[in-house]
Amino acid sequence: MFGWRGRLLRVNLTNGVIDREALAPEDARDYLGGRGLGIYLHAKNVPASTAPTDPENHLIFTTGPLTGTLAPNGGRYTVVTRASAAGALMAASISGKWGPGLKSAGFDGIIFEGRAAEPAYLWVNDGAAELRPAAHAKGKPVAETTDLLLKETDAKALVSCIGPAGENGLDCSVIVSDGFSAAGRGGAGAVMGSKNLKAVVVCGTEGFRVADHSRFLKCAIELRSFMKVRAIALKGAWEHGPVLKADSLEWVPERKDSRAARTRGCFGCATSFSSFSSGDGRVLPLLAGSPSAEISERLSEYRQFVNWGLDYAAAKTILAASGNGRDGSFAEMARKLASGDPLGQKDGEDTLSAPIIDRGPCIADGYAIAPRIPAADGLDEAASDLMAILDSTGLCPFLYAGISMDLISELLGAATGIQFSRQEILQVAQRISQSVRWTA
Repeated sequence: MFGWRGRLLRVNLTNGVIDREALAPEDARDYLGGRGLGIYLHAKNVPASTAPTDPENHLIFTTGPLTGTLAPNGGRYTVVTRASAAGALMAASISGKWGPGLKSAGFDGIIFEGRAAEPAYLWVNDGAAELRPAAHAKGKPVAETTDLLLKETDAKALVSCIGPAGENGLDCSVIVSDGFSAAGRGGAGAVMGSKNLKAVVVCGTEGFRVADHSRFLKCAIELRSFMKVRAIALKGAWEHGPVLKADSLEWVPERKDSRAARTRGCFGCATSFSSFSSGDGRVLPLLAGSPSAEISERLSEYRQFVNWGLDYAAAKTILAASGNGRDGSFAEMARKLASGDPLGQKDGEDTLSAPIIDRGPCIADGYAIAPRIPAADGLDEAASDLMAILDSTGLCPFLYAGISMDLISELLGAATGIQFSRQEILQVAQRISQSVRWTA
């Protein structure tokens, strides 16, 4: 297959069996990857009556045919699972480098089923996969977990993991990749925690082919050039005036400071709107739309929430509703909340089961990137279809500002060798949007 790797991993956490399965060409064509393939595989194998924390519930990580290619903003992967008591599937798209890393390791996706008897993590390296004990990582925050598992595996590996919030089953828990990109609202972290799965670590050097390299490269360059002049690509760090020093998170007026951070996006980013990169390679996320005086404080607070495996906005909503954090100590309250402390109780309500008041989008690099809602909940049909295709091909929703179905058809055709007409792409989008109930 071109574009796709043509292989899936199925991991039974209960008995430790790992199987390699071929990705059916017809499934790839009909659902592409990402959200589309994930919801198809889940709906096909898991009864709608399955509860989120049942071992029979599947947790699926899927990439798209354009993930890890030279397509602009082609670094996405999607987590699909049933995380709602109402029976809906959630599909959360995540940025960073982990998705391309999984494809380089040899697979289009991973299907987790069952529940491990003890904490475990999956190590995937150039086509090989094994489950390893993770009891020593239990209770550790995201940053510490990431560092620990990189030392055990490979310094060049990429980690997708949960923090204490996921281990303790919080509805506002997230799965975090690359230390900063999170699968937002929906409680995917709690599902991962219920399976005793602490992390998925990937590393690979296997390349994969596109069908028509020259055609694909031409199309990708044209789109990248177009995106560079769009407003969304021009409103990066400099929109906020001063520069953020990477070593201290302090704002300074001199834009030419050698220690100053510069905007840097995720894998293949053509907009570079989302984060700062320092000279030593660290990535510092930016909360877009905030006055510069507030960004440093909110940035630090966000990183602490995500480090404990919490959805930033949802957890703050819960803490505020419970009467906590009014003195500005949200970060400390976040640690206690993630650790299962009953601090959130108010009028007899248990914070661990408190509903997410404001269902919203994925959180990537510290801010909401795009709505993940079907047309009936706010997006018109054309916008909903385009978002479904972006999620399923492995492209970032930021491309919504400058990409069309025709251009996606061209990219897909050059990458996969399958010539999708505009009408066929629309049919795929509608198939994805209408196949199951879902939230994110």
